[in-house]
Amino acid sequence: MNAPLDLASKGANASLAPADTPGILQPLQELPLPARVSWTPQTVGWVGVAILLVIVLMGLAWALWRRHVKRRYRRVALAQLARLEADLQDPVQRVAALAAIAPLVKRASLAATPRERVAALTGDAWLAFLKRTHASFDESTGALLALVSYAPNERIAAVSQGEAAALVGAVRDWIEHHHVEV
Repeated sequence: MNAPLDLASKGANASLAPADTPGILQPLQELPLPARVSWTPQTVGWVGVAILLVIVLMGLAWALWRRHVKRRYRRVALAQLARLEADLQDPVQRVAALAAIAPLVKRASLAATPRERVAALTGDAWLAFLKRTHASFDESTGALLALVSYAPNERIAAVSQGEAAALVGAVRDWIEHHHVEV
């Protein structure tokens, strides 16, 4: 029982070998472990790299947030288009849904482009703007958009399901992919 006290009283040079170890191995001691590796940077350069990395990540997060905020009008317009597309299946609401497509495109373009460039556009100038910002409108869908914009309800009711689906597809494609004119 006194063995641990004896080792402690011998100090740092105490042998850790068991008592029954042969003579020459008796004075061997355990190898000391190296000091723990520090996680702090050893040079100023690494601190600079870390600070630069944090700044870049913050800038990237800010840019992604700004993009998300700027594209909000697209998400809102696509949600409204989905509601209109569901209303197209109801015969009672079909004419009103078709008539609401053109104002939806106009509101989306007003949200994306300066008002002075878009608000006064009508007819061929409006269709040229839509084609210039994204070429999803061909002659037939452009004419159909003009028809549902200005025609009386009887003419809008004559639009077939296929034509309505083509118009909704062109509008969805324009909302998702148009580029914003500055």
